[in-house]
Amino acid sequence: MARIVIADDSPTLRRIVSSVLEKAGHEVVQAEDGIGAVQQVFAHQPDAVVLDVQMPRVSGFIAARVLKDDWQTADIPVVMLTSLDAASDRYWAGQAGVDRYLTKDFEAPELAGTLEEVLLAAQASRGGRPRLAADPLELSEEDVLSRVCDLLDRKLFESSVASSVTAIAATSHGLEATVAALLGVAQRFVGYDLAAVVLAEERAAYVAVGQPTAHSHYAQFVAAATESLASYGVQLDPSALSARVAQAGGTLVEDPDDLPGGAESAPMSTFLSMPLRGHGGAVVGVLALSSATKNAFGETALSTLKLVEGPAAIVIDNARLAGRAGPA
Repeated sequence: MARIVIADDSPTLRRIVSSVLEKAGHEVVQAEDGIGAVQQVFAHQPDAVVLDVQMPRVSGFIAARVLKDDWQTADIPVVMLTSLDAASDRYWAGQAGVDRYLTKDFEAPELAGTLEEVLLAAQASRGGRPRLAADPLELSEEDVLSRVCDLLDRKLFESSVASSVTAIAATSHGLEATVAALLGVAQRFVGYDLAAVVLAEERAAYVAVGQPTAHSHYAQFVAAATESLASYGVQLDPSALSARVAQAGGTLVEDPDDLPGGAESAPMSTFLSMPLRGHGGAVVGVLALSSATKNAFGETALSTLKLVEGPAAIVIDNARLAGRAGPA
């Protein structure tokens, strides 16, 4: 027997679905809308959830996103049961993390069978082990709405970051301008002293200055950025590297002595890098950041960089390949 939370604003549909699932041997907990669904899931830690889409206050799509976004409920299967049947609705359900999609012209065996499928799939993903449910949590309506607002705000931020990176392809021309624009975008979302894109085949390092930087910090950073390529299986001779500095407006300075000077007593204290994987997944370079401040890049900065990683790599690789092809 499994515990199932069902949410639908129609008492008739709730009664029908409850009857079908109870006859299949399951325990059913009912909710009237998306807020109630989230409350019941956190309170009862069910084995699966059945959601309508069009419900008052919070839709099934949003409720599913809230549940899939929290570690306490992310592994609970969600079945969408709705009258909506457009391709866009099914797509959006998938984006919300929904495991199965049924329309309300379902037959009783189809619903019971779908629940059995998602329950077995969840059990298989755990290697046959019982689910380790979190402790029950009582959420007020305000708590649920706060989670909804936090989720939507974060998704908007993620979309803004990705859009800013991909827009570079339309506004910048040439590899150097593209790299300079990317480093400028990174500065808007993640504070740094120095940032660089190091490209293996081009044997080039493009460095952006976020804060006045000690020349010793610059030297340490370029060396570390070059060496980080080796950790991704790409060998690059540092002595063959051409390093240039991208300043405000995308201008490039070849002489590090022209950098804005910082205190020589503030060497590099924090360094991180991430691979730039181009078409086919091959590592074409790295994006590296550094700071004279210890532990400068916290969880928020790291999660933001993860958002940048994929689109940045493709934008850079496209600029590289376009440069090789030459003018049309």
